[in-house]
Amino acid sequence: MESMQNNNRTKSWTDDLKVCNQTGVGEAINQIYKYADDGRRCEGYESRDKKCLCISDNNTSLYAILSGHNGVTVAENALQEMAAELLLGQLNVCNTDEAVKELIRQSFMSVEKGYFDSINPHVATKTAIQLHLSADGMNQYEISQQFENVLQKLDSLNNALSVGSSAVLALIHRSHLYLGNIGNCRALLCKTDEHDTLTVTQLSVDHNLLNAEEAARLFRLGLMAQNFEGVPLYSTRCIGNYLGKAGYKDCNFLSSATAEPVIFEPEIVGGIQITPACRFLVLMSSGLCRALHEIFPGDASTGNRELVRMISEEFQNQSTLGGVAQSVVHRIVQAHHDTYMQLVEEHRSVTFNSRDDVTLLIRNFNYALPKAFVNRKNGGNRSLNSTTSFSSTSSDATPTEGNYSTIHTNVSVTSSNITQPDNHYDPNRRIRSHVDFSDFYQRVEEARKRGALPSNIEFD
Repeated sequence: MESMQNNNRTKSWTDDLKVCNQTGVGEAINQIYKYADDGRRCEGYESRDKKCLCISDNNTSLYAILSGHNGVTVAENALQEMAAELLLGQLNVCNTDEAVKELIRQSFMSVEKGYFDSINPHVATKTAIQLHLSADGMNQYEISQQFENVLQKLDSLNNALSVGSSAVLALIHRSHLYLGNIGNCRALLCKTDEHDTLTVTQLSVDHNLLNAEEAARLFRLGLMAQNFEGVPLYSTRCIGNYLGKAGYKDCNFLSSATAEPVIFEPEIVGGIQITPACRFLVLMSSGLCRALHEIFPGDASTGNRELVRMISEEFQNQSTLGGVAQSVVHRIVQAHHDTYMQLVEEHRSVTFNSRDDVTLLIRNFNYALPKAFVNRKNGGNRSLNSTTSFSSTSSDATPTEGNYSTIHTNVSVTSSNITQPDNHYDPNRRIRSHVDFSDFYQRVEEARKRGALPSNIEFD
């Protein structure tokens, strides 16, 4: 389980859980696309993504990403509570898929109930302030002049009550996969079919305004698309965010709704049997999903397909799962910034000027990692000859268990005659590098030709 950034925090029971070594994680903190005095891009806020990749016992492992909105407290607490709801023996009495799914649903419900219990003092204080101000019969200007400190307190309470979190959770139990999600985090399952084609299925549902069903639900409540221009409606469903739920009448862009616009209703699917055809599972933070949409506008399947293409390529290039995930994150981060700069340079409409936290979790089942270190006693001299193509499917509706459709897209990623790295030498008898510095050397040569190399650094 991930440790919090605060090194002085109280140790959690989840810190003692075994980390799954079949999992790789890549991360990048948020950025605002303007530059500080020293030339660095600016961080907008402390990271709000939380993750889990742990093994409870031989039959059970848990993976999760939670992306906080307006703060990290809800994501932080929810991750601890959900792990406790699922990993302290409760699964021992779950003998059917429906029982496991119900347990996951109850874990979400318990977290939401705990959130509302925790904010009771804030809600009571806010209500008391509002009653006091309304009893004086003053207009808004008079209130702002005489009760500035009180209004600042009210604003602070509203900020605290708007903190929420999206979540995607994957539970592997007795060789079956179960998944729960709410909000903008996403899960993809990559499998090969009988033609050795890598198929990509989105198991989660995006709860945002890009989902036609969610947009239609808000429309039925009296909210139009223009209500959300330039406002932070991060997701249409989430954990927490009192201000978008029971307190929505106090939120300017939600107050006209006829009922709570932001709801708590997670999607639960499973169990999907993990067969030899299952290659790897991908969990994505809401920031990664947003970045993919801004790089590859349109249907979510386009971003999913491009992401899996990158993952498949990095499986061939990297020696660890962590290296695979982090390399993909670096590519997404760079592509997002390049897209922004291109829009600016071409004087086109720029719909974003920042990037949220990005977290990518890859749980490998049996997808080849050719350059991984292999123990010679376990067949380290093997050569892998593999040819893999892939296709994708994505849906805004909840998938039906056992009936995942696949849309083939004629996109392929191919590698052949890949040898395991027990041969530590390249064709020139030099020791192989574990990190690809070719791009670095190319940039050095280009700078040398321009006469732009720093004089105080030796490059030879």
